Amino acid sequence: MAIYGYENATEMSHYQVGPDTWIYLFEDGGKKYLLISADYTGDFEFDVFPHLLKFEGDGLEFVLQREILVKDDNLIEKASNSILFEYS
Repeated sequence: MAIYGYENATEMSHYQVGPDTWIYLFEDGGKKYLLISADYTGDFEFDVFPHLLKFEGDGLEFVLQREILVKDDNLIEKASNSILFEYS
């Protein structure tokens, strides 16, 4: 989360959603964040992820609000296997 500028975020939960893909739920300053991390993101088309995506599974439901970009260009490579969204 630090590479996105959220060093103080608290992990609320995490879920394995694929063989090498995890979803982490964080909270920081009253806002909720969802971090998708995968060993290989080449098969994912995150740039065309719908702005509002509803996921329901195992009692989990959220709507993605907006993508959060890496704050420091020098850290983009470290974030290459993850993507962060604010959600509600």
